[in-house]
Amino acid sequence: MKKLRIWGTPLFLICFLLGISSLWGVSPAEGKTISFPEVSGWRQPEKPQVFSPESLYEYINGAADLYLKYDFQDLQVAEYVNEKKAAVTVEVYRHRTPTDAFGIYSQERLASANFLDIGAQGYSESMVLNFFRGVYYVKISSYNAGAEEKKIMTAFARKVDQILEGQATFPAILSSFPSEGKKKNTEKFIAKDFLGYSFLYSGFIADYEIAGKKFKIFAIEGKSQNDCRDMMEKYLKKTGNVEKKTAEGIYRAKDPYHGMIDLFLKGRYIWGIIDLDVPDLRSRYLKHFEGLSKK
Repeated sequence: MKKLRIWGTPLFLICFLLGISSLWGVSPAEGKTISFPEVSGWRQPEKPQVFSPESLYEYINGAADLYLKYDFQDLQVAEYVNEKKAAVTVEVYRHRTPTDAFGIYSQERLASANFLDIGAQGYSESMVLNFFRGVYYVKISSYNAGAEEKKIMTAFARKVDQILEGQATFPAILSSFPSEGKKKNTEKFIAKDFLGYSFLYSGFIADYEIAGKKFKIFAIEGKSQNDCRDMMEKYLKKTGNVEKKTAEGIYRAKDPYHGMIDLFLKGRYIWGIIDLDVPDLRSRYLKHFEGLSKK
């Protein structure tokens, strides 16, 4: 029996396990259940549920559109109960690429959460534990678990993490962001309409703060050098900063939605700084971007 989940309402979470036939012996596309890990003292009273991109809204009504933006592929959900009438729900969302999985995780992660060494990264809050690895975003929730709540969810998370394929790493480009002033765990991947512009189809962004001055740094990776230059030309034209010819180098543009933005175009990358009015600091970051382009 399917259970409707309205987003924002705490319900049993799920283990959507990826449909990789080599791992499970079955394919979620076929609508078959997978072999969720056994956990001592817990049983599964019902068969796992399977959701496709077309049916995801039945489970997370109100949030399905966000997941679909990150190339959601499938979800499988399993619920566990024990003799004390506690319950744990595991959800494993499979996305097309590891970047997509990080992206949806980054949309829900709170910088102030209690972070855990599970998968590439995990965190826990009251009744919830989330982590990502490879193309998977896993969400675990508990009900009526009492004082053992965190311990129980962590045990489930480690069991699931052990059977997932894929590397436990962040997208490589994040290591290129300057470390000076970067606020921990604020990195995000925006899959579509970056900065609110459809022609900037995706990008990475992080929060920074130095001496009370808050700003953001971002990176856009194009498909090719020409693709990146085309995005820059469209951006400059859209924001009223028309250039006769767009060439590689540094630009400064006044964005009607984000204020002053400093940009560095090189090859397949556009680096940017949003709302930083400290010239010396801005110059240091731009030199950092230039250094990256020479590697």
